[in-house]
Amino acid sequence: MKDIDEVEAIKPLARVAPGGLGGEPSGAGARALLAEITAQEPEPVRRPPRSFKRPLLGLAAAVVLAAGVVVVPSVLRGGAPSSYAVDMQDGMVTIQIRDFDDAEGLERRLRELNVPATVDFVPQGMMCREPRGKHVKNIPRGIYSLPENIPGEREGWQMRINTRLFRPGQTFVWSISGKGGATTTYLMEGPIAPCEPVPAPTPSLKEPEFRVATDKGRSLEGLRVDEKTVGEVLPELRERGRKVVFAVISVPPGNPGGFGIVRTQEEPVGGDWVVWEAEENAKGVIRLLVTEHRLDKNPVYGGPRDALIPD
Repeated sequence: MKDIDEVEAIKPLARVAPGGLGGEPSGAGARALLAEITAQEPEPVRRPPRSFKRPLLGLAAAVVLAAGVVVVPSVLRGGAPSSYAVDMQDGMVTIQIRDFDDAEGLERRLRELNVPATVDFVPQGMMCREPRGKHVKNIPRGIYSLPENIPGEREGWQMRINTRLFRPGQTFVWSISGKGGATTTYLMEGPIAPCEPVPAPTPSLKEPEFRVATDKGRSLEGLRVDEKTVGEVLPELRERGRKVVFAVISVPPGNPGGFGIVRTQEEPVGGDWVVWEAEENAKGVIRLLVTEHRLDKNPVYGGPRDALIPD
């Protein structure tokens, strides 16, 4: 299988701003991120459009709780949830954070559970000076999940770390900043330098390479591809002389709306695969967002496309 989006061997495991945008600015109500990391770094998570109201599901870069995930009971202080709660079951650590100031306490709790982790608090707008050590390039698939919302809560988030996948000498390096701030995670090996806070670079907003091709004014205006099979869509695109590539997407457990792109390939997928939307780039290449199996709803729009973009 040939991937056309070659990815540089690992950079930071994740850089997520809870409550903020997570890459291409297509996000909204359903705040979902990939629930598992593949060996190849996925593209930024895409979320349903912001301009339409639907129930808030939590962290902008997050997923709802997956089946089988350990649910961590909140530790109460004076009847209110604590700033963090950490628990382990069968090597899987589940972390819940509601207040991003107590890095020391969080690190201490992780160490109590023999999780090789370093947690640093940095003020908002700051980051730890790099390099702090050697980044692991061969990241084991599934070693951790990206932040996800805490069920039933509008603030805070949780994530999971599979400690069974750590190799000797590896450390989960984590920086967090105040409530609503950013969290940055890395997998490193060997000695790790203390965190020296320095100003974080201002992120630049880049126009996404691919945009929805079926919108008004785009090359596939009026062509409905959503929820059809690849076998139904391809003949029309080939008749139009369009080059087609396939973006295999993954959705969070429960499919709350939102998706991540696992890989983009030129090699055709099966004709019974389901298309959720078509995108195009400046060169006129059409990228079909596909899954092998039909989902209960369109993850691109968090439901039927017509509910958000009436014809």
